Amino acid sequence: MASMFAKSSGAPAGVMQPSQPPQIERYEPEEEKPKQPKKVSFAQFDPDAQMQMNSMFMSPMMKELEAQIKVNTDMLDRMNKQMEDERKARLKEKQTAHIPEALKGGGQEMVSIMKSVEDLILMGDELPEEEEEEDNEAEGQEGEESGDDNDDDEEDDDDEEEDEDDEEFRRRTQLNKLQILDTHSKAALTGHSLAAYVSTLDEDNLKKFTSKITQDCQLWLSRLFRFPDSSPFYHEEHKDGLVKICRMALYQKYPKYPVEGFEALYSRPPVIYISSAAMPGLSNYLCLQLGLPLSSICNVPCSTVNGTTSIMDVGMLEKLIQDDVSAAKTPVLLVGFAGSPHLGSVDHLDELRKICKNHKIWLHVEGNNLALLATVSIPNSVEPATSGDSMTLRLGKWIGIPGLPFITLYKSSDPALELAAGLSTFNPQLKLNCLPLWIVLQSLGHDGIVDRIKHCCNLAEKMHEILEKIPTIQKIGEEKKEESEAKTIKEMIFVAIDALFVFKMASPTIVFKYVEDNSTGAVEIAPYSPVSPQEDIEEKDKLKTYYNALNTWLCDTLFYENSSVDIELIDVENEGSCIKFSPLDTAQVKGTVIEDIEKFGENLKKQIAILDATVLQRDRFCAVVEAQDNLRIVEMPSWAGLGVVQYMPEEWRERMTDLPDNAKRDINNINTELVKRLHSKDTAFSLGFNDENIGCVKFGLITDDTDLEELIGLVYSVGKEIEESSKFLEKLSEKVQKGIEEANKELHKEMDEKLMQEGLLRQVPLVSSLLNWWSPPPKDSVKGRTFSLSSGTMASTEKTYKYHMQIQEDDAPPPSSPSPSHPVNTYKEVLKPENSNPSSPQPEQKSMETQSKDKQHPPDLK
Repeated sequence: MASMFAKSSGAPAGVMQPSQPPQIERYEPEEEKPKQPKKVSFAQFDPDAQMQMNSMFMSPMMKELEAQIKVNTDMLDRMNKQMEDERKARLKEKQTAHIPEALKGGGQEMVSIMKSVEDLILMGDELPEEEEEEDNEAEGQEGEESGDDNDDDEEDDDDEEEDEDDEEFRRRTQLNKLQILDTHSKAALTGHSLAAYVSTLDEDNLKKFTSKITQDCQLWLSRLFRFPDSSPFYHEEHKDGLVKICRMALYQKYPKYPVEGFEALYSRPPVIYISSAAMPGLSNYLCLQLGLPLSSICNVPCSTVNGTTSIMDVGMLEKLIQDDVSAAKTPVLLVGFAGSPHLGSVDHLDELRKICKNHKIWLHVEGNNLALLATVSIPNSVEPATSGDSMTLRLGKWIGIPGLPFITLYKSSDPALELAAGLSTFNPQLKLNCLPLWIVLQSLGHDGIVDRIKHCCNLAEKMHEILEKIPTIQKIGEEKKEESEAKTIKEMIFVAIDALFVFKMASPTIVFKYVEDNSTGAVEIAPYSPVSPQEDIEEKDKLKTYYNALNTWLCDTLFYENSSVDIELIDVENEGSCIKFSPLDTAQVKGTVIEDIEKFGENLKKQIAILDATVLQRDRFCAVVEAQDNLRIVEMPSWAGLGVVQYMPEEWRERMTDLPDNAKRDINNINTELVKRLHSKDTAFSLGFNDENIGCVKFGLITDDTDLEELIGLVYSVGKEIEESSKFLEKLSEKVQKGIEEANKELHKEMDEKLMQEGLLRQVPLVSSLLNWWSPPPKDSVKGRTFSLSSGTMASTEKTYKYHMQIQEDDAPPPSSPSPSHPVNTYKEVLKPENSNPSSPQPEQKSMETQSKDKQHPPDLK
């Protein structure tokens, strides 16, 4: 009990605790607390409800959040991808900056490529439509900035330029039309594609194929042009055949040349003889290709005994060869022509062949007349070409088949020299360039080739007939031979034999020009004439220049009016500008027929009639112009027209030379305005400039019914009208300037008087205000000045400011009604100081007043 008690009392052991009364435990029932209902969610005992609640509230929010995050993520991905693509594009653009724009990327569509090809064919180097629109917009903006005063003139000029551009575009589009292909031409183009496709064969089959093709072409060409035992060389450049032939001729003359080079030529330099009628630049081209100096080329002059021709002088050639041989040089090759490039003349090939045979020289022949070798009847002048060593043929041009190569036929018995000179090759792919020719020769046949060549010859004969009937047309390049009458029987027999066995044909190349009509007899200068030889030479040079201009105009006019007949303007030595017609070069391509030549002849006669009328009236034109006081003749031989005149004002009429700058300016302005007015009435007038760059009036070509006096009178009257109007403006400007100077002087004088009256104190800024307040200054007495343009008098504006209107003086003439020709006579210019403030003039007064004032300084009006 003690331990229990101690334990229960909590006192330490061994300590006596005071006694306490025992406690009796009582049981008292606890008060019952009201029970709280337990919160139980509806979802604890219903999982479906919980899922439904989640789907109702949480799922839409999560889905919306997820969708928004997905949208933002996609946007970021796109931005990252776009930035990456741009980075790659910039890197690629930097890496391909050297690549042309048309080649960048993965290539263009074939439709756009073909469209570009079509545009180039039809328009050449014309600007694309987009660039033209940009240029037009830029020009429009510049026109708006320039002002509205010249809008009407600019619109008229733009309309004229657009019409000219449209006309030029139509011409170029018409002239740039492609050749219409027939069946044979299409076969040739197919041959080019087939040659490229056949080159994919294996090597053995390709060799067999090319061997058959080349052998057939070699046989057919040698038989067709009567050049037996010859081998062909096909080339794309016309001069390459001659270069290869020259190289092989050098190898024959100098066997050590392939090994030793130029050292083999040093002891005896080679010489190549070329006619002076050859194409310009041929000598330089041969020297560059062969590595020879220009001294290795000898130009043989042409014979001028029988008129202007391009026939090689045989006697001069023989002399040149002998001189070279005596100078330790080696003659190697001679180039002869069966139809020279310009005039179509044929060299004496039989004599050239004899010379080459005697001196062991290689004879090479070129020219359009070689096409006649394929015909049945060969002219005697061309037949000796078959005995030469080589010849170059332009078969594609002669028969009008595009894409055919040039052909050089040569005779050689050494295949090693052929291979060294580049005339033959073992590459079968290079030999396939004769496949189109192989197809065309079989497609046309001998009759087809001969018919096309004969058709060209018939066109040339028709042109010869037309030109023979026009007296002012001179044919160039024909060899004139005087035929003597046969007096004896022996001579008559020779003439008959020559007519039977000598076959002559008109040249297929025609060159002609317009010349002065000498049917009435040329004017001869007497030996005692005062005209010096130097003046005579200068006059002939001017006349030659004038006729060159006429022939240029004639060629351009005929070319545009006859698109089916192809002619060209050439420059012939000692003859000037001439017109060339070569049907063998152009007839098959243009599709020229006999009807086209007849139409050409009609147009030619019309244009010749205009030229005849112009040349006939030229001297009379000069006489009529010299009779006018204010007109003078301007020497301009290069103008293809009636002549050139210049209108001289009265002030400078007597002084023709050493004109001052203001005189040149006035004359140029008058003549420019004169041409502008005349051109609106007749387009035959045009503006020109003389040596001093002063404008003048150029008269065009005229017809037989043109009234020369009326034409020159029109120029004189219009020029006089322009001169009078310019004089009126000059006098008016002088009058205004004089009035302004007088008004300035009077205003200066009045300002000085006012300064003396007011004193110097009123001019000081601070003192003047106080002084003016204390003692107001007198009323301003300085008035302006009015200048009447109609009377030329100066008056004060005091009454104008007093009555606020302009008062007509009694002594002044009454103002005339405004005239359209002199609208400025009703205007007045008023000069007034700034210290007055009158009312502005009324609009109905039709006066122009300029006011000015200055208290400190007098006005300075200019």
